[in-house]
Amino acid sequence: MKINILSIEKHLPIKKIASETLDILAKGTEGRIEKNTGVKFRHHISDKETVTELGAIALRKALIKANLKASDIDLLICAGASFDYPIPHNSVVIKSKITDDNVNFPCLDIDTTCLSFINALDVANLYIQSGRYKKIALVCSEVASSALSPHDEKVFGLFGDAAVAMILEPSNNSGFSITYVDFENYPSGALYAHVAIGGILNRGIHATAKDLGYYFNMEGKKLIRLTLEHLDPFVAKIEKYYQCKVTDFDYIVTHQTSKFGNEYFLKKFNLSKNKVIETLSIYGNCISASIPLGLEYLINQNTDLNQKKVMLLGSGAGLSLGSMVLDFNY
Repeated sequence: MKINILSIEKHLPIKKIASETLDILAKGTEGRIEKNTGVKFRHHISDKETVTELGAIALRKALIKANLKASDIDLLICAGASFDYPIPHNSVVIKSKITDDNVNFPCLDIDTTCLSFINALDVANLYIQSGRYKKIALVCSEVASSALSPHDEKVFGLFGDAAVAMILEPSNNSGFSITYVDFENYPSGALYAHVAIGGILNRGIHATAKDLGYYFNMEGKKLIRLTLEHLDPFVAKIEKYYQCKVTDFDYIVTHQTSKFGNEYFLKKFNLSKNKVIETLSIYGNCISASIPLGLEYLINQNTDLNQKKVMLLGSGAGLSLGSMVLDFNY
């Protein structure tokens, strides 16, 4: 059973911020943030925008594009690391913004940080193949900006906010098949990227509003070393499975981890830029929304995907690596 993408739509916050603006806020040298991060622009929420509001708008756009109503959906999956409330989970709040109690499809959330989209697409595929659900809405909505501090310039300039929604259904004729999925986790990196305050260990009761524990902290050098240690054999497994080189894939959509990560991947595997979708410069690292932003670009730019293999590849806090290959056939 193939999966047909009925629609895939993005929504970006109103504020589009140039790196020069963040240079000023970080009290750094003009041009340094763009040079270090590779991000020219990114979008950050305004006071009235929220995680679930971004997600709801993206979902409305996807429903309109697919000529569907909320009542046509069988399941809503919200995938991502950001949330408006610890409880309830994002998907039920997003649903409350697009419909009422007369529409009773179930909702669930999946959070594997930057790999949430691939994990959610894997789960959606399993549900569709089982026949349990016919139309699944998958929403990735991320707000990183509220957890960024100008005191950490490299992190401060790297991330952006965005939401992407897609609607999936089974198809006997056209669409894509998921022909490869792999996830690995290396627990030595469990706390290399984290937000210290907000959980049971530290609810922030005694912290001041300016406590850096409220902000995202990333031990970048340690994460890079651990990722590079395992990336080559991780990619080699994909090549062995398909009996080809990674250069033989038609398109590769990577999680936009960093400028270094993007450049390393291209150079290490001798990849041409026209095969690897790059969104870092215009959106920043948008956590789980980065990979679907790349997929949205491919599909909505009317790229001919017939008979094409598209690899999704990324890493997530923890440290985890994830990959998925979509074989399109129309």
